[in-house]
Amino acid sequence: MDDKKKCADELLLEIKKLRAENKNLTSLLENSETGIQTSLSAISHELRNTLTLLVGSARFLEQDHPEIVSDKSWHSLWTDLLHMQTFLMDLSSFRSMKNISLSKRLCDLNFLLNEICRDCQSLFDGVHKRLIVLCPKTPTVLYADGRKLMHVFTNLIKNGMEALDDTGTVSVHVREASEKEAASIGRETIAVEVKDTGIGLSGEQLEKIFEPFYSEKSDGTGLGLPIAQTIIKAHSGQLTVASSPGKGTVFTVLLPKLLPDTDTASPSPSGKETTA
Repeated sequence: MDDKKKCADELLLEIKKLRAENKNLTSLLENSETGIQTSLSAISHELRNTLTLLVGSARFLEQDHPEIVSDKSWHSLWTDLLHMQTFLMDLSSFRSMKNISLSKRLCDLNFLLNEICRDCQSLFDGVHKRLIVLCPKTPTVLYADGRKLMHVFTNLIKNGMEALDDTGTVSVHVREASEKEAASIGRETIAVEVKDTGIGLSGEQLEKIFEPFYSEKSDGTGLGLPIAQTIIKAHSGQLTVASSPGKGTVFTVLLPKLLPDTDTASPSPSGKETTA
C-alpha cells in the first residue's frame, strides 16, 4: 500500500508540474502572439506611410512629365505600387480577423449576390468569359454582416475569373443545403456555390489554399481566402473547396438560415447600414 501511495503521490506531483509548465507555455504563447501583432501593426503602419509618399511622388511626376506614361517601366512601377497597396490592405484585414466583430442585420442573400455580380460584371467580357448568378425567386433571408459577406463573395468571384483561360464561366448558385451539409452546421442551412470552369487545383494546392500568405499567383497576397474563411466561420458557417486539374473549382459557402426567434428590427436587403 505504501508503494502504491508513493506512486500516486509522485504521479500527482508530475501532473502539477505539467499543469504549471502548460500554464507557462500558454502565457509565453499569448505574449508571443501579442508581440507579433504589435510588430505587424508597426511595420504595416510604416510601410503604408512610405507607400503613400511613393504614390504621391509618382502622381506628381506623371503630372509634370506626361510622356513618362509611355515608358513600359512606368506601367510596371504602378503595378508594383498597387500590389503593395492591396497587400497592406489584406494584411490589415487579416490582423483584424483575430478579434473579428460582426454587424449583423437582416439581409436578403439573393439581393446581396445579385448586387455583387452586377459590380463584378466589368471583369468579364460577357462573350468569352461570363458571370452567371442563379438565385431562387423568393428571398433568402439571413441574419448576417452584409458588408463582410460582400468581401467574401467578391473575392471568390475574382478568384474564379482569374482561374479561367481564354474562355470560361463563373457561376454563383444559391441552393438548399444537403442533409449532410446541414448536419455539419447543426441547423437549417443555405448553400452558395461559386463555380468556375478554369484550370483547377492539384491536391497539394488544395491542402494549402487556406494557409495565410500561400498563393500561386505572382501578384497574390495569399490572404484573401484565409480572411474569407474566418468571416464565414464567424457567421457559424463553413467554406469548403473541391477541385481537380483541368476540371475547374467549386467553393461552397454554408450559412445558417434565420432562426424564427431572431430579432427582425431594421431589415435591409443587402444587410448594410442604411441612413434616412
